[in-house]
Amino acid sequence: MATFADRLDEALKLKGWSARQAQREMKRTHPDLAITHAYISGLRRGKHTNPSTEVVTALAQLFDVSVSWLLGEDPRPPQLSEEDQQRQQQVREGLAALGVQNIAERMVGLSPLSLEAIEKMVEAMRRAEQLDSEADDQ
Repeated sequence: MATFADRLDEALKLKGWSARQAQREMKRTHPDLAITHAYISGLRRGKHTNPSTEVVTALAQLFDVSVSWLLGEDPRPPQLSEEDQQRQQQVREGLAALGVQNIAERMVGLSPLSLEAIEKMVEAMRRAEQLDSEADDQ
């Protein structure tokens, strides 16, 4: 059976987040909950083994998983296909290369349909602002 540390590590990897990125998101989504990236890292490594119910609940909400899954009680949730994972990684890398790391981090975990919609919106905005020539579209 998976441990809390195993599941937290898996959730972080699925989001593509470091403990620091998770802490930033926690601060944004749960400003009343003081949690450090070092504490999240300790939970991930199994160094800290007794998080409060409030912390477990907040982490489950952050990763959009059930508390019981995070605690190792439920089976693994379905994962994205290898192709969809590669597409997400390409989008993140492309956005990061353009200097929009924060946006790239926020896109982690979005469905392929959402990623495609974002890509189409960006292309439409570039065309509207005439940033791409006709030759670039071909």
